Amino acid sequence: MNVLIIENEIYLAQSIATKLESLGYPCQIVSTIHEAMQKPKSEVVLLSSNAGGSLCEMFIRQNPQAIIIMMIAYVSEDTVTKPIRAGAKDYIMKPFMLDELLRKIEHQLDCQRMKQQIIFYEEYFSFLESETQLSSSVQFYPPFVICCNTQKIADVYTIKMAKEKRFTLRFTTLRLYDWREVLQMAQRDIVLYVTHLESLKKGELKEFLNAMTDKNIIASIIASDEVDFPQVVNLVCRSSAGDFEGDILSIKEYEKCIIQKFENHYSDVELAKKMGISRKNLWEKRKRYGLEKRKETDLH
Repeated sequence: MNVLIIENEIYLAQSIATKLESLGYPCQIVSTIHEAMQKPKSEVVLLSSNAGGSLCEMFIRQNPQAIIIMMIAYVSEDTVTKPIRAGAKDYIMKPFMLDELLRKIEHQLDCQRMKQQIIFYEEYFSFLESETQLSSSVQFYPPFVICCNTQKIADVYTIKMAKEKRFTLRFTTLRLYDWREVLQMAQRDIVLYVTHLESLKKGELKEFLNAMTDKNIIASIIASDEVDFPQVVNLVCRSSAGDFEGDILSIKEYEKCIIQKFENHYSDVELAKKMGISRKNLWEKRKRYGLEKRKETDLH
């Protein structure tokens, strides 16, 4: 992290630089905005309103990537309101303790890292969502069970719902924890998302489902059989990746996935031939599985 200190009080500027450099933050000191504009871009800028004068707002707008903290002698529209409106992140009143300034810098760096993480995960989820087209005729509030043929589909559905309904998710899996431990993790104010119910034996699955009826839980199971629970979301999905995730599928599920995956690569005649069935049989399977063939305009 590089720090640019714009301060015309040289003693103060040197004191700040000495403290920050002792903590491993390289610093540069300038006394005017004009000098600052000749320097390379910095991650953090400590800008004195006395040194910046009327050019503060212009400099702030020209450096949107920087964490800019105003160092001010008094609070006013020119020293605080306008700079914050232009993009400055915070301010500190002179005289100040260097530890207080350091705390503000580290707080802003943490906020910046968090924003970058949020952007990364938002983009990653949008990517997953774009690869998976979901459709379900029902939507419940917890507790409920998601039943589908791949874990990825259940995850995308759950995260999408959490975003839309604005509730907090906590993740856990029955592949790592005993089902009794998992039930104890449930809380009133946080929805517990439990995956891989299919790893339980039939008796354990029945006990788990009976116990979760009054819990704030969303559970997913990779199965084609009916699930005995009051609220079950059966997902019908299109996955452009055709990812089976190593799960064992029934012949019907496998046929459905193959049709979805390759329908855009081959004509009906070619696809039917490769599957070892007639074109009429392919049409019948599409109808049976609820797979309408996408039009050319839907593929671009």
